[in-house]
Formats: sequence, C-alpha cells, structure tokens
Amino acid sequence: MPPNLTRIVFRRLLANKPIVSRGCLQRSTRPQIPVIYDVQFPHRCQRRSLFGFSMKPERRVKEPDHPPGMQKMMELSKMSAIKARPPPPEEVVEAFKTFFETKIKLHEPAEDIHIKHAHRSLKYLLENPNPDGTPRLSSGDLVQARDCLLLVPKGKGSSHLELARLVYKELQLTVDRKKNFMLRENDLSKWIEMLCRSGETHEARKLLEKTSGKALHHPRSFCIGLNDVLRGFWSEGNDEEFLLTLSMFRERLLSLQPETHALLVEYFTEKNDLQQAKHWYSQPIEAPGIYSRAHSLILICCAKNRDITFGQDIIASLLVVNPSKDIWDVVFVWSAMTGKGVEEIERMMQIMVRRNEQDSVEDRPDVATINKLVEYAISKKDSYMAERYISLGQKWGIQPNAKTYIMQMEYRLSVNDIDGARAAYIGLQGEEVIEEEDVQVINKLIQAMCKTRRYDFDSIMGVADDLGERKARFEPDTVSALCILHLERDELHDVIDLLRTHSYHYSSEQRITIRDVFVNFCLDRKNSIALVWDAYQIFRNVFDETPRDIRTRIMNEFFSRERSDIACHVFFHMRQSNDPQICATSDTYIAAFTGFARSSDAESLELVHNQMKLDMDIEPNTRLLNSLMLAYTMAGDPRRGMEFWAEIVASKEGPSYNSIVIAFRACEKMPFGDRHAKPIWERLRKMDVEIDKDVFAAYVGALAGNSLHDEAEKLVLSAEDEFGITPDLLILGTLFNATININKQARIEKFIKEYYAAVWPEFEALGVLITHDGFGYRQYNLNRDVDP
Repeated sequence: MPPNLTRIVFRRLLANKPIVSRGCLQRSTRPQIPVIYDVQFPHRCQRRSLFGFSMKPERRVKEPDHPPGMQKMMELSKMSAIKARPPPPEEVVEAFKTFFETKIKLHEPAEDIHIKHAHRSLKYLLENPNPDGTPRLSSGDLVQARDCLLLVPKGKGSSHLELARLVYKELQLTVDRKKNFMLRENDLSKWIEMLCRSGETHEARKLLEKTSGKALHHPRSFCIGLNDVLRGFWSEGNDEEFLLTLSMFRERLLSLQPETHALLVEYFTEKNDLQQAKHWYSQPIEAPGIYSRAHSLILICCAKNRDITFGQDIIASLLVVNPSKDIWDVVFVWSAMTGKGVEEIERMMQIMVRRNEQDSVEDRPDVATINKLVEYAISKKDSYMAERYISLGQKWGIQPNAKTYIMQMEYRLSVNDIDGARAAYIGLQGEEVIEEEDVQVINKLIQAMCKTRRYDFDSIMGVADDLGERKARFEPDTVSALCILHLERDELHDVIDLLRTHSYHYSSEQRITIRDVFVNFCLDRKNSIALVWDAYQIFRNVFDETPRDIRTRIMNEFFSRERSDIACHVFFHMRQSNDPQICATSDTYIAAFTGFARSSDAESLELVHNQMKLDMDIEPNTRLLNSLMLAYTMAGDPRRGMEFWAEIVASKEGPSYNSIVIAFRACEKMPFGDRHAKPIWERLRKMDVEIDKDVFAAYVGALAGNSLHDEAEKLVLSAEDEFGITPDLLILGTLFNATININKQARIEKFIKEYYAAVWPEFEALGVLITHDGFGYRQYNLNRDVDP
C-alpha cells in the first residue's frame, strides 16, 4: 500500500468517516447518509429515497417552555451559583416585570420553583439600584408581584412568604420615601391575607389587633381581615386559636357580614357542633337576602344529627312567603337529605311551579336545581341516585349543562365506569365551559384510560390533544401516564416534547412526582436496557435537579443488569456536575468501584480511578480504599489491590474488618498470595484481634487458593476448638470455591462428607452457586463499621 494511501486511511478512521474505493467490488448500490448517534436524542438511520426532495424534514426537539421572563431569572440564579458575571440589571428588571405581569393576566399562581428565582432576582435588583440611587422597580411593579403571590393556594412552602416579606418591606420604604408613614388599608389587608395563606396566622392576628382601630377602621375591611385570620387557623387545624380569635374580636361583630356569617356556620357544622352552628346561624347579618349558603350548611348539619325539628322550622320560615328559586333549591336538597325519593321531589317541583304561576312568577326548576341534587348525591357517593336526578331533569325538559357533565364524569370515574365518563365527555364537547372547570376531570379521564390499558392509543390521544389545543393545564399524573405510554411505543420525541412543554410550569413537588415515575420505569426489570437508557437520558436532561442518591440507584441498577459501561456514563454525569447536591462524593465512588468489582470491568475501573485522582474534593479513607482493593482484585489485578492494603495499613484510620477480608480475598487470587496472607494472619493473632467468621473464611480461601489444602483443612478442623467458630456453608463453600483444580475439589467434597456430613445436603443443593466465581456468594459489606 502506498504511504499516502495509508495516511488517508488512518485519517478517515480517526475522523470516523467511511473509506470509499472506486474499484471496490462490494460497493453499496444505494448511498447512505451517515448519521451520528446522539445519546440524548436518538435518531433512526435514514436512507435516501428515489427523490431526495420527498424526504420528510428531520423532527426538531421542542425548546423548553419556560414562563415568560423566567429564563433570564434562571440565568441570574445560575450565574450566582457559579459566581460568574450576572446579566445586566436592565434585563432582569424586564424579566421580573414580564413574569408577574403574565401571571396576573392569566390569573395563574406562580410555583415555588419560579418564586425562588424571582426572589433572587429581586434581591439582585435591590442591591444594584439605578445610577442615581433610585430603585429599579416601581411601587406598581411590587404591588403586581404581591397580588400574584396571593394567587398561591394555601399550604404552599416558605418561598412565597420570603418573597412577600421582601416585597412588603420595600413597599413600606417606598411609602416612607413619599413621607406617608402608613400603608394603605388595602395593602394591610393583602399582607394579612398573605400571612394567613402562608401559615403565619399568629403574626397576622397581631397585625389585625394592632391596626383594627386605625387603618382597618371600616367594619367590612375588618371583617375581611378577621375572615382571613379565622380561615388561617382553621386550615392549620388550630381550633383553640380559632375560638380564641373569635372571642377576642366578638365585641366588634355587632352585625355580621354575610361572608363571616357563612364562615362561622360552616366551621361549626364541619366540626359537627350543632349548638354553636345554631347560635351563629341565628345571629343577624347586614344583608339578610344573602342567606342560601348558610341555609344549606345548617340543614346538612341538622340532617346528620337527626335534628329534623329545627330543620323543619327553618324550612317553614323560608316558605312563609313564596321564596326565590335559590331557596326552593335548598328545600329540594333538604328533602333529599331527609330521605325523600325522586318521585316526592318531583311532586315538590310541581308545587313550586303552581305557586309561582299563582303569583305570576316565571321561576321553574332549572339545570342549577338538578346540579345541586346531583352534587348532594355525589357527596353521599350514590352514583345511581345521581343518574336518577339527571333523568328527572331530562323528563322536565332540562338539558344538562357543562357542570352537569363534569359532575357526571366525576362520579362515573369514581366507580370506574370509564366508558360512561367518555360518553359524558362527548356531551361536554358541545357545552361552553367557564374558567376551564372541566380541565381537572378530563385529566382524571386520561389517567384512567392509560391505567386500564383497555383503550387504544388514538382514543387516549384524542382526549389529550383536546386539552393540548386549548393550551389547558396537564396535571403531573397525566403527564406521567402519557410519558410512559409514549415510552412503551418508543416515541422518544413525543416524551421530550411533552416534558418540555409542561414540566417547567410545575412546582418542585410536582416535578418530583413525574421524575419518580421515570425512576421507577428505569428500575423496572421488565423494561429493556435500551428503553431504560433512553428514559434515563430524557429525565436526566429535563429534571437536572435530580439528587445524587437517585442517580446512584440508577447506576447500581445498570451494574445489576451487567452493563457497567452504561453505569460508567451515569457516574460521569454526576462527576461532571457542579451542583453540590449532584456531584460525586466518596460514597458515589465506593458504589462505582463495588459495581466494577461485580462486573470485573477493568477498563471502566481504571477510567474512574483516574478521575478520582484528579478530584480535589475526595480524600481517600478506609472504606474508599477497601472498595478499590476489592475492585482491582475482582478485575484480575490482585497485586494492584494489595497496594491499597499497604496504604490502609499506613493510614491514620487503619484497616477495618472488611479491609482484612478483602485483603485475604486478594491473596487468594494472587500467585504466591500465601506469602502476604500468612504475615497478616500472624499479626492478627499476635495483636489478639478477635477472629470472626468472615475473616476466618477469607483466610481459609487464601490458603486454598494457593494450593495449601492441607493447611486449610487443618485450620477448618481446629476452628471450633481454637476460635469458637462452627464451620458452616460460608466457610466450607469458601474452601471449595477457592480450589481451582478439579481433583482437589473432589478431595474437598470428600473432606466435607467425612467431617461435616450435617452441612453436606445444603452444600450439595447450592453446589452450582458455590462453584461459580464466588463474589455473588460471599458478599462484602463495605458500610460495616467495626473498629480495626
């Protein structure tokens, strides 16, 4: 071969390019497009068609769908973490304003993971004001952020409260700069509401008590603050403080607002305290016409406690004059609670119509009436009764509306009637839905269809695509179910698109829920290696906050599947991370070295060991050196393993019992290993170290592994008298397993039959297990902590 051709060949080999020869007799009749396999986003190998222009364009992976403005604030957080130059304050200001403006416009709560980035951005902007010293954010921007924080449901974490405190403090400073030393009444009310929602109700009550005679002088404003405090203690389950707060401000409750009246009745009815519920129900309120909610609550409590008399008195007082339709609805529900059947309720509806016709009132039972009856049947978990109420409405010519179909889907799903829920869903398609109240139940329908595995892919995706076209919220469980569905169909791009569209809009806890589904998928032995690797690559990139312990579990799973090469990739993903919650620690290295010992992968072992040498954060200790000694021994280099034994002996920490066991194991594998094993044994005897079963078995294996069978058998025979150790399956199995020569193994079998006949049946039953390499039989617990 000419020298220039040799250079061409080697260059193309190093560049991973094909070597083409025009004179090759085995040339491909159709040219191929070389495709580089990307472990993150796998592609299928493509072939050029007859017409190149007819090929479909390569599908692009969707970019992460972050909330507007969040990407810049995330960049600031990242730069702060690695102590790099942050983005300009002007860009952060725009991102901060855009984020909260969008959330307010959509009336959408901000999740805790977003609030943490916003908090860091606000602190950065306060530390870097304008050149003239004025704040970069106006009071309107801060009020907008405060109002967004109030959208957060109760029970959220402390991140919302921390940002709210900073916003409230800056608002106070803004007001002080304008020489006005008192915040507006609305600001105080909002702050009290925020404290109560965040679990700081005691602080909110102190503020309400302090300002009740000053800023919150208006009775309605006072009642709003009091309602927030009462609901705060109620949500915390602190009944004692709830009652104490009620007694503290009782003198101010001369005339109750309707909201406070309904709250107190609801609280005592939920506690099933009928006497207190009656007391507060009887109190006068400012707007007597607004009563229907309190009526329903007290009547439900009367029905539960069988106090029919008081309930009938309420009904009689309501029917003195021809009541409004809302009151009639309450009467119908009361009749259902007291045991009236559907036919009796229908007769009451006829009475209502006749009375209204006499009074020239056009009110008739409508879909709201039916919905309240269905809602009561759902509360009693009586799906059959709910269906009868809907049939009653159709008999009266009342067609179901969106709320009816939603409730129908809910109770049908509760009894696992998925076909019935799908029928209700089809009816829902023709109705107008307000504020997307159907989204939650449609999510439940998708989850149920995925869970049963009785529905084809197109049927499930038909429902899911409906939500996607509306840009509605997918619940975390829905995303998880759809991801598993796509994974099982090997539709990796769909999984990535789904996660990148929705996962960045969830809270930390919700992201953990989805991540755990992927983790369980990776740990399921029913799934193939290729599918598990693809699933790991996807969730590793989307859920980059996945902690070290979960990544280590997946690494160990690949070791268990005898794929140490893939486990090595998982290790290096941790090794290359700058996040202290993810980067590899000593325990990670120990897990990796132990896995390499099980797989006897010398190449990967050497690679990881070299990385450990370069890791400035790793300080070798006895456990780490134990794992290295074991790994090199099992990888076929026991001499190298004994070098770590020398390091352990010379270290300040010194050897542990596991160190001794592993050192004897290295001596067993090493030629002339008895020359190392005997001095260690003699030193243990001289230092009067207690010999346990594991150490004894390991030394017996070291002798047998170097063909010193006579000494090994003699030592076993003296074990009970000299060391108080009764030879069992571990010791005898180690003796047999360390013997390489087949004739010698026959001799060991004869020895066991002659002296330890009681162990022989168990030994014979496990003979296949014992005669393999032995590492799976003799486990080495590296976490065992015994003083050397």
